[in-house]
Amino acid sequence: MKNKLKAFCTTIGIDCVGIAPIGPYIELGTTLAKRLALHQHTEFDEQDLAKRIDPSLTLPNVKSIIVCLFPYYIGNCQTANLPKYTYATDYHKVTISKLTQIAHYLKSLLKDFEHQAFADTGPLVDRYLAYLAGLGFYGLNSQLINDKYGSYFFVGYLLNNYPFEPDRPLARTCLKCGRCLAACPGKIIQGDFTIDPRGCKSYLTQKKGNLSDYEINILKKSQLVFGCDICQDVCPHNQNAQQTKIAEFRTNLVHKLDYEELAAMSNKEFTRRYGNHAFSWRGKKILLRNLEYCSDLEKPE
Repeated sequence: MKNKLKAFCTTIGIDCVGIAPIGPYIELGTTLAKRLALHQHTEFDEQDLAKRIDPSLTLPNVKSIIVCLFPYYIGNCQTANLPKYTYATDYHKVTISKLTQIAHYLKSLLKDFEHQAFADTGPLVDRYLAYLAGLGFYGLNSQLINDKYGSYFFVGYLLNNYPFEPDRPLARTCLKCGRCLAACPGKIIQGDFTIDPRGCKSYLTQKKGNLSDYEINILKKSQLVFGCDICQDVCPHNQNAQQTKIAEFRTNLVHKLDYEELAAMSNKEFTRRYGNHAFSWRGKKILLRNLEYCSDLEKPE
């Protein structure tokens, strides 16, 4: 059945598939508890620690977790002020659609098949599941790295009630060259495979409310007005990353936002034009704020 699963996945453009065990993940729980104690977390993290380490609290009869990588790299655009992962159609929609296709296929083969699909919005730690499923190894910047696609991929997973045999994690890490530590705008990479996300530029571009002068200075360190690619772009494991074969990540591309054009848009027009891209989720106001800081623009009266 596992071979059939992987064969089907290749027909819909997914060539990195593994099976993670169902936990509970005690070692991960210890790490997360330490981060909470040090306040090294953001409001985007699941607050219920038990849900982050025990899949059965989400799907009570879970027997295995199907984990898939969704590569998105299509090359570099030197004039972009948006991160690579947002160029194309919102990855949440693409990954959930493909995970649903996988679930429908398995339902055609397995009686009483049950599942829940997640992509960046579930309670579990996506990268940790992909690590357990043998799909990559950790970098100092806490990114998961795959030999074929570098760290330019999304992770999606299917909790399900079929006992697929788990895969094994890879017994290796990144080269530990330190380039990501030196290049990080917020200097949040700790050097021990952990980060303090509170100073991450990607987080700050999505943070609501007023930013401190310290946070604004971090935003100004690159032209990206949403997210941040810096620690990935300098990583040697990404220098020969293969481009994605997933068609949805190669079309409907937006690389750059213009301040005056965005400011003139109504919220309705903004949603119509950009609502199908991941960078739109915080709305026009936050993007305008970031454009002002990252481009040293004066806010019009």
